[in-house]
Amino acid sequence: MTTEELDYKALEAIREKRVKLYIFKPSGRRLWMVVGRHGRYLVLPKAEYCTCSDFFFRVISGEKPSCYHLLAVKKSIQEEKYSIIEKEDTSYMRILEDLLDKRGEEA
Repeated sequence: MTTEELDYKALEAIREKRVKLYIFKPSGRRLWMVVGRHGRYLVLPKAEYCTCSDFFFRVISGEKPSCYHLLAVKKSIQEEKYSIIEKEDTSYMRILEDLLDKRGEEA
């Protein structure tokens, strides 16, 4: 996939409101999530990490510079275009475990 194709898919995810920022109250913890083709993926933009298989198999190996989920989060932060979902702190571990245990599958 070319850089242009990655950019297109990232912008498409933003346009379709598939980039989500979970904010947990009262702690203020934050989780970035992108709804992709095959499920939901946890994205850590500061760590340059995504839980999708494309990141694991192609980005880490150096075959691709990034996955579109990570680009979508970075671009959405720059453009301030993302959905904010507020949850109680008691939901944090359950949501995080769902994202990690099911490798992004919809719960």
